[in-house]
Amino acid sequence: MPKQHHYPFKIYFGSECYKVKFKKNLDCYGKTNSSTKTITIKSGMSKRETFATFIHELLHVIEFEAPIKIKHKTIYKLERAITELILDNFL
Repeated sequence: MPKQHHYPFKIYFGSECYKVKFKKNLDCYGKTNSSTKTITIKSGMSKRETFATFIHELLHVIEFEAPIKIKHKTIYKLERAITELILDNFL
């Protein structure tokens, strides 16, 4: 399971580049801003929560940039499924 300092500082989707930031006093687990091209993740969470949140925010990047309209309920389901798939097979 990756530690916080192992996460990339930038994520590319085609020609778009999103900065990845960690913030201690964030009011939620994570958020993605398509206007500023920023992913912000709450620091201090468990490695598993951080990883799941990272996957969740990547799904928002796909939603914004593909563009594919995905209901937030579906993003949560995909987050759990992708997280489990990766953790069971790669990490």
